[in-house]
Amino acid sequence: MTLRRLLSNLGDAEARRRAARTLAVLCAIGYALTIVVMAGSGAGLRRWFFALLVWGALIYTPLHILLEAFQTIAPTIRQRLIAQTATRADRYGSRAAIELMVDGPLGRGVIMPRIATPAQHAKAREGAVAVLERAHGDSAEVRTAAVRCLAAIERWVTHLASWSAAQAAGNIQARWADVRALVSLAAATELLIAAYEDGAGSQLSTGSLDGSAATAYLEACLDFCDQLALDVDVVPWTEPGLRLNVDPSLRDQTRDAWKAFSETPSPALEARKAFVDMVLAGTA
Repeated sequence: MTLRRLLSNLGDAEARRRAARTLAVLCAIGYALTIVVMAGSGAGLRRWFFALLVWGALIYTPLHILLEAFQTIAPTIRQRLIAQTATRADRYGSRAAIELMVDGPLGRGVIMPRIATPAQHAKAREGAVAVLERAHGDSAEVRTAAVRCLAAIERWVTHLASWSAAQAAGNIQARWADVRALVSLAAATELLIAAYEDGAGSQLSTGSLDGSAATAYLEACLDFCDQLALDVDVVPWTEPGLRLNVDPSLRDQTRDAWKAFSETPSPALEARKAFVDMVLAGTA
């Protein structure tokens, strides 16, 4: 399982680049050691080119080609791992399993808007995984985190819509950082709702709001984010309020904690911990 999980990560371009760099370093070290052994054995350095040919053409090049082949092989491996993990009772019991459970809905159901970059995709995944790992499979804690994130999103999108409508066209780029942070939080919240409903075996429910309505609200928010970021004349945000029972200060602190995490380059361990502490505060 561990080897297959590592191989499945090679579907990501950055993971393949890191693996290729590691392979190059290992081959360079192997070549250097070969030269040292040859010199120490009395063979001298007469066959340095032969050693270079072996390490370069016969070892590095085939392995590098194999790494690139995983661009198409790895996604299939990962989908099989996700399907296998989804049947396990302890699927939220370890970080490795949680990552697979998050990747399922992230790949199937979360549609990121055009304004989003791979960084927002990664932040949504990292944030959701961190919350689920801290919750240790406790559905009540996951529900609390999802509801607090929903409350933060409701306030945030309303504020951004009114702010954007009041700004001149020249300020359109000033919206992007906030909008992208909102995108990643909305995506992370969809993942938390999916994890809650999978773990609890029932729909999310808070007051008159159920999981389907919450997901529809988040999808509408993600669609609206492109208008917020890219359109000069922003149409009003017309989705009805969620009427969530979340303290306004906690709602705003959740937004601020996520924004700090979103704007901090990964791994952003301290900022991520601060966000997780905020959405799970008082649940232990």
